Amino acid sequence: MSMHREEHGPYLIEASAHLLAGENKWQPRLTMTRLPCANKLPKSQAFPGLTPIFATAKGAIQFAADLGRRMVDERSPRLTV
Repeated sequence: MSMHREEHGPYLIEASAHLLAGENKWQPRLTMTRLPCANKLPKSQAFPGLTPIFATAKGAIQFAADLGRRMVDERSPRLTV
C-alpha cells in the first residue's frame, strides 16, 4: 500500500490507497493527526471509506491528500481532532 505524508498547519496528513478485492480499483483513505503542542497531545482521526473509487493508487492518494488539506484550510466540522 502506498502512502503520502505531509504536515499542513497543525496537522499531519497521511493519505493512502487500499486495493479493493476483486475489483482492481483503489479506495482513498485518510488519517489526520493533530500535532503535539505546548498543552495538547497528538490525536488522530481516520477517514477509511472515502469515495469515489479510483483506477490508480496515485489518483486515490492525491484525492485523500487534497481532501485533508482542504479540511484544514476550511476548518471543516468533519475534522474533530
